[in-house]
Amino acid sequence: MNFMVLGGSGMFGRKTVLHMIQDKEIDNVVSVDIAPPPEWALKQYEPWKDKFHYVRGTVAELEDILNASKLMKIDGIVNWAFVMNLQDLNTNPRLSTKVNMLGMCNAFEVARLIDASRVVYASSMTVYGPADLYGDEVPEDVILAPSSSYAIAKVYAEIIAAQYHQQYGIEFTGVRPTIGYGHGGKSPASMWSDMPSAVAIGQPYRMETDGNMSMSLVTADDLAIFTTILMKAKSSPRPAYNVGTPLVNFRDLAEVVKKYIPDAVIEFGDKEAPFGRGRPLNVTSKAAKEDFGFECMSLDDGIKIHINDARLDAGLEPLKF
Repeated sequence: MNFMVLGGSGMFGRKTVLHMIQDKEIDNVVSVDIAPPPEWALKQYEPWKDKFHYVRGTVAELEDILNASKLMKIDGIVNWAFVMNLQDLNTNPRLSTKVNMLGMCNAFEVARLIDASRVVYASSMTVYGPADLYGDEVPEDVILAPSSSYAIAKVYAEIIAAQYHQQYGIEFTGVRPTIGYGHGGKSPASMWSDMPSAVAIGQPYRMETDGNMSMSLVTADDLAIFTTILMKAKSSPRPAYNVGTPLVNFRDLAEVVKKYIPDAVIEFGDKEAPFGRGRPLNVTSKAAKEDFGFECMSLDDGIKIHINDARLDAGLEPLKF
């Protein structure tokens, strides 16, 4: 099997590549992005470098994806390419539209053109909208209520995925991650990634807020593992899956980090997070377990990986846990 990962240099993409190239059933992985993966990620690929192929390109241009697919016979496509940075979303609507909407359609169209049998793509927990619309847990089959351009783009992706499946028989699965974390994370909630990355290399970490904001998290490795499972499956019983952990807050995160780095300097302020007010959205990932036996790793295990990724990037020896 030969798979292509769009957005392969981003946090989710590079971990997906890493897990796929280690899989004995996968022959080659083509990563498409506007920049290559960082050097520390390439070091992780080294034992399987013959299976990894980087092609410069953007999902905003159909030809870039199509040309990359010609590198070798691609059997399936993963699309982790998206614009999520709040500044870009709020100040450059054309860019976000080209990447988050046209780019997704381009990925699906290339899948049709090359007769790909499998597509897994990035949706998001943002498709649900405000938590107050739901009960204590949010499963996949509720009515969606997107309230931002980013969330609307994800709902649009799910709609056209269903259309491509109906018209052309391609098997699609959407993944609805919660707040992703991992070394190098650059989302609007990048502070979940910043804390472990900073203290892993001996830097202090200070927040102006009180650290009590709760979120459901998902490590980039979990998304990579589940994506690989989905890509190897011929289809999925459901069109989309939530992927995330039970709710945690920054103080929970700091406690886990200090378990492995006892001298870590982590300080909190007394301000309430501006986007942490109200009841947090608590999605459930029970469907992924029911259908594929997949469960997210513990916060402890995710942080151990995170710490050593940060240390690898800084040229430091990994910690032994």
